Amino acid sequence: MTKIPYQSAVGSLMYAMVATRPDIAFAVGVVSRYMSNPGKKHWEAVKMILRYLSGSKDKCLCLGRGKASIIGYTDSDYACCVDNRKSTSGYIFHFAGGAISWRSRLQECTTVSTTEAEYVAASEACKEALWLSRLACDMGLPQHVRHLLSDSQSAIALAKNPVYHAKTKHIEVRYHFIRDCLATESIILEKVHTRDNAADVLTKALPKDSFRHCCHLIGGYLILDLTQSLVYCVTCPSSGRYSLYTYTQVFFIILSFFSHSYSGHIGL
Repeated sequence: MTKIPYQSAVGSLMYAMVATRPDIAFAVGVVSRYMSNPGKKHWEAVKMILRYLSGSKDKCLCLGRGKASIIGYTDSDYACCVDNRKSTSGYIFHFAGGAISWRSRLQECTTVSTTEAEYVAASEACKEALWLSRLACDMGLPQHVRHLLSDSQSAIALAKNPVYHAKTKHIEVRYHFIRDCLATESIILEKVHTRDNAADVLTKALPKDSFRHCCHLIGGYLILDLTQSLVYCVTCPSSGRYSLYTYTQVFFIILSFFSHSYSGHIGL
């Protein structure tokens, strides 16, 4: 395995994942855990992801089909990492019907219940929601309501009820940040059915039908010729670097322009 460019291949996948492909975020997160000592099965998994990208290279994210408001989805699995039994958090945010920000990563702490895992994931998503809404306000697109959707009723109840619980007293203080946001109505946390949770694809391997449904929820992945050049400009392949602030900012700039002059779709 010493002659196989495992690290380079995974790095290339990370670039695609961060820029325009949230559908591979979970898979790339898994293979990236074995960068220091990959095995044959890990390399086979990397090649499988590359084949998937090759077969879907004509697809792109689509904006402009919904309201100009930020809606976030959050989800978590429970202790599915075979190495340390940590859970995987995922969140994805939509603006005008398309994905603009997403993340899939192992949680820093080891949770002891599904409720705690979902609660930690919701707290991390809450911070991203506040940042995106303030960025939108700076762009002249004020967000009066910030919705965050979770498929865990118990995690929602825990966030909305600050009463002392013996089974949750060990949770770190920083994860209770979401309670302040709910108290000040900076964030509205609501329930969504698991099937309609777009963040589900960021936390676990899904069956084919469920995976395709989540890809549709993410933002359509429609084939559009309008902005193939915009994709090139936004991801800046010549520089080899990527800026989340710049990328999200470009989304808002393009959308604010087309919302006044174009009633169709924007593919990114």
